[in-house]
Amino acid sequence: MHSLLKVLATASAIGLALPAHAETVRIAELNWAASSAIAQVIKLVIERYIGDTVEIVGGDEAPMYEAIAAGHGDVDATGDFWANLWPAIWSGRIAPGSDESMKVNKNPYMGGEGIFVAGYTQDTHGITDIVQLKDPEIAKLFDTDGDGLGEYWTGAAGWQSVDYNAVKAKSMGFADLWEPVVVEVPVLEGMIDAAFQRQEPILFYYYWPEWIFGAYDLRQLKEPPFTGYSSETLKDSPLYNPDGCYNFISQSEDQEWLEKSSITCAYPEIPVYVLYSATLAERAPKSAQLLDQVTFDREVVNGWIKAISHDGVEAAVVAEEWVNANETMIKEQWLVGIELAH
Repeated sequence: MHSLLKVLATASAIGLALPAHAETVRIAELNWAASSAIAQVIKLVIERYIGDTVEIVGGDEAPMYEAIAAGHGDVDATGDFWANLWPAIWSGRIAPGSDESMKVNKNPYMGGEGIFVAGYTQDTHGITDIVQLKDPEIAKLFDTDGDGLGEYWTGAAGWQSVDYNAVKAKSMGFADLWEPVVVEVPVLEGMIDAAFQRQEPILFYYYWPEWIFGAYDLRQLKEPPFTGYSSETLKDSPLYNPDGCYNFISQSEDQEWLEKSSITCAYPEIPVYVLYSATLAERAPKSAQLLDQVTFDREVVNGWIKAISHDGVEAAVVAEEWVNANETMIKEQWLVGIELAH
């Protein structure tokens, strides 16, 4: 012990640099493929270029977010935070004037929902806008059972999307021409694959990022722009607008939910952030700066999801292949202004 102290004292006296202490950064990996991929990419970049140690922590969203806000280092960050779905966290933890215990990266990618057709259907029949679904001849193109109504997938049983797609069809005037199909996601995926193999029309609601967008040429129908949530239950949302186009009342709120609801616009795009603890800047400043500067492209994320969810590739393998192929971009954009470990 005395010998070690003498060595340290001597090193200090003559100005020798001692090895820097590597911090441990704990990243939450949530239970979907995009979160897994982003967590593994961030882990690899931090360990390879910055030198901090990274641990991947599994768990559910709410407790992971609370741990990040606490700032004790049990969980430091997560890579796929859908901001609009957590308005209380945004207003209470992130926004200026809140307790500001959490931070997000400067440039999120956008996730969202929409109504989609196959690219070959759009090219052949010119279907580009949701207003065209009011055309009986368009609806007949998607009639697979001969009843004269077009079929389109609105979600799986129990999903709220089934209800708000029913509201949208009523509000936009095409409900009488279309029959909603409510089946589980794997069934829909089989329907999409079969339609593409036979080059047949298919119309469905879906959300992104997801692997199908990396596997098929899918085109989103145009809709009037989102102007805000107008329902009373969302008054605290940063997207609330009493004159907004999106007034959805759930079945649990009112038995006349369908009659009283109105949706006449697109679903709002949702910024998806890297979320991290404000205290990380004190404990691991280089890693915190990286998390602030990192940005992801939605099409790249779609590709990662396909590789993991459809092709069965491990998230760590997907991350390593992508980081190896994008080293120049990572250094010039994500790591700009950060002193690298080597």
